[in-house]
Amino acid sequence: MASRTVVDSVVCVEAPPAGAAAAEDRASALRARFPGAIVERYLDRAPEVGLRVRIAAGAAVIGDVLLADDVSVWYGCVLRGDVNRVEIRERSNVQDGTVIHLGDNDPTFVAEEVVIGHRAVVHGCRIGGGTLVGIQATILDGAVIGEGSIVGAGALVTAGTVVPPHSLVLGAPGKVIRTLTAADEAMHRGLAHKYVRLAHNYRVG
Repeated sequence: MASRTVVDSVVCVEAPPAGAAAAEDRASALRARFPGAIVERYLDRAPEVGLRVRIAAGAAVIGDVLLADDVSVWYGCVLRGDVNRVEIRERSNVQDGTVIHLGDNDPTFVAEEVVIGHRAVVHGCRIGGGTLVGIQATILDGAVIGEGSIVGAGALVTAGTVVPPHSLVLGAPGKVIRTLTAADEAMHRGLAHKYVRLAHNYRVG
């Protein structure tokens, strides 16, 4: 399979671009809002963060990253939006030690009420709503995970793989083992809401 990496996609700049100062102001405001987190701009891009978001101390959120309302990003995570964009939609959570990056031509999009387990790697892919990504799972560039799915612990979803909605994916390389039910998806979404409540307690308790 041909590589999805574009080796000349990054061009050196001679000075901060127009808009860099405004981006730094936005990043600075987020540092004040989330003390202990690492928040940085990349060129003229700074993270956008919605309401009731939790970014834990030690987590890094960099560049063109959108965190929608009620998202939680836990300890030791890295979300780096430099050569493309990272978008995490409402009520999703990114658990401890997870790395989210992107491809040159592949942004990362995580839909609503997705649970991303500890130490996962999510790279330049799309994850449908109500999905559970297991501990230490890896999802690579151009992969699409249908809504209501499970990517099992330690599974490897290779570049460009399209997983139908409501699939259980196990193994390395990952294979669809069976079709899940609406009750499974409801459980994943319930777990996402549990993390919304957990983040709330950390913010206000």
